[in-house]
Amino acid sequence: MELDRLQIALRRRTPWEAIDLGFVIARRWFGPLWRLWFVGALPVGLALFLLGGPESWWVGLGLWWCKPLYEPPLLFWMSRAVFADQTPLREVLRQWPRLVAPQLLANLTWRRFSPVRSFSMPVALLEGLSGRARRERLRLLGRNQHAATWLTFVGMHLETVLELGFFVGVYAMIPEELRWVDLDELFSAPGRIGEWLQLIGGLLCMSVIAPFYVAAGFALYLHRRGELEGWDIEIRFRRTARRLAGGEGRRAGAVLALLAAAGLSLGTLAPSPALADTADTVADAGQARLLIREVLEDDAFGRREEVGYWRYTGERERSDGEEDAHWLWRLIKGVLEYIGGFFKGYAAIGKLLMWALAVLLITYAAYRILSNRGWFGQGPGRGQRGRGRGRGRPAQLFGLELAPESLPDDPAAEARRLAQAGDARGALSLLYRAALSQLMHHNRVEIPDSATEGECLRLVEGRRGGAETAYFRELTGQWLRLAYAHRLPERERLLGLCERWREVFGHVPG
Repeated sequence: MELDRLQIALRRRTPWEAIDLGFVIARRWFGPLWRLWFVGALPVGLALFLLGGPESWWVGLGLWWCKPLYEPPLLFWMSRAVFADQTPLREVLRQWPRLVAPQLLANLTWRRFSPVRSFSMPVALLEGLSGRARRERLRLLGRNQHAATWLTFVGMHLETVLELGFFVGVYAMIPEELRWVDLDELFSAPGRIGEWLQLIGGLLCMSVIAPFYVAAGFALYLHRRGELEGWDIEIRFRRTARRLAGGEGRRAGAVLALLAAAGLSLGTLAPSPALADTADTVADAGQARLLIREVLEDDAFGRREEVGYWRYTGERERSDGEEDAHWLWRLIKGVLEYIGGFFKGYAAIGKLLMWALAVLLITYAAYRILSNRGWFGQGPGRGQRGRGRGRGRPAQLFGLELAPESLPDDPAAEARRLAQAGDARGALSLLYRAALSQLMHHNRVEIPDSATEGECLRLVEGRRGGAETAYFRELTGQWLRLAYAHRLPERERLLGLCERWREVFGHVPG
């Protein structure tokens, strides 16, 4: 390992500072790291999605479970980049099977739940250890190291938050008239488009977190190895040696002479005439001592500092007079502690009551909002429910006439006649107008004149029963496809809507 080529500054750090260093590495080389992860994960995600069919909830689980397939190439590339050797991505992809295959079964089974996965991955991949040697190595490196666990915990939650934010952001940018599902149904029953969104969102969010997760674990590994093996000291030794070799060759020769003199001194136990020849070497020993002192004063060898602290040595012996005064102090101290504990207990009870009151207030406010959610945006007079019932019923909504006198006596029969005559648009428009009129004028669903189709559907879902809600949801979906996507409903489905209209609403009186 050529430590002189290391591209990061080695110094004493806390584990949290080492994680920060990993984040800096990930930001520095985010582009190639992101591409490496995505190139490995995209084929796996597509394969899982195509094999999943309609029950694709396990596609996300499989994509998450197979992370040990995508992360080793990132670590391999970084392990060379930090030593100024940026391997081409094509070469890394060519070596992908060799990087992933060793210990793959263990990585996908019992090791998959390891909270220190990012920290232990370099031991297997870079050092090539397995079995007992790997366990002993991890035991040594992981002694008193807990930051890797927190890294996994926080990274997992950040990934979840990013994915939820992606779904909510995409859903918020879709026009309300084109939303095929509600936000909660985007997770429970998303449909084919929602399943594609889940796959894309999962891939994007995992690909953003993965470079930071792998780089932070690698930085923790480098920090721990440097701490145990003294990499920072070795690097400073080498720099000092180069500095001395460049301009102070004479002093370096003096150090060598001192070492030679120390070796020759072993022969002083036996008389020898050669001792007279070492006078010049001994003369240089003083200079060597000065050089050694200069080297030892360098910061690479640490520094000496005095630290003061308090240490309990026990109570000293007291005289009789001091004992008499001491019992009074103990009495006062006991009374104060009792009073403090008394008020502390009441403070805890008060805090608990305040939290309970806050929860009750929030619950009550939520209940009032939900129970009166149809009251907002209706204009003045909305609270007078006992009088002026017709005041909040618009005669038109998004260009559709809703007055009862504008509708035929039997909307279902008229819509069926139009459908059989080939006028699908007229039939569906009549069914939708009649349903809205029936809900507003006879079923007491109050709809503001500014409401959209989606808002009408939500108001009906909040005020009416299951049969009416289910029918109106299907009718609204067909109407939106016709009005905005210009997609005519199938003839059988349209005739079925005509029959069900009569079952749900009956006849609309004029």
